[in-house]
Amino acid sequence: MNKMKLLIVDDEKDLCRILADRLNILYGVSPDVAHTGDDALEMVKKKSYDVVVLDIEMPGIDGIETLKQIKAINSKIQVVLFTGHGSEETRRLAEVMGAFSYVDKIDGLPKLAPMIEGAFRLRKVLEDTYADAAMNEYN
Repeated sequence: MNKMKLLIVDDEKDLCRILADRLNILYGVSPDVAHTGDDALEMVKKKSYDVVVLDIEMPGIDGIETLKQIKAINSKIQVVLFTGHGSEETRRLAEVMGAFSYVDKIDGLPKLAPMIEGAFRLRKVLEDTYADAAMNEYN
């Protein structure tokens, strides 16, 4: 697997550290971390991430609004919502807004890594598809 550009966005600093350590062990990546939606958006404007792991309930703008703005900045970025404060309505809204997946913090930690890996693979497929389309346009 190529090196993934990963951003973790959660106001729980200890959880961010644990996730970053675990993902570093699994994938050999050092994820960037933001603790607010505003900080995440600034980071997404400066760097092209493959995957963003995003909490929903945070100070300032919430995860749903952050998701919307991330997709407006770069629609190819895959977003995995990882939250302890979601509902079925929130899950449906996130899917409509383009989230790759939605994982519940309560029982979803074992599910998170495979979701991130799937999101990364989709990101690479999209990247290749756009590159192929661009090449075909000029041929």
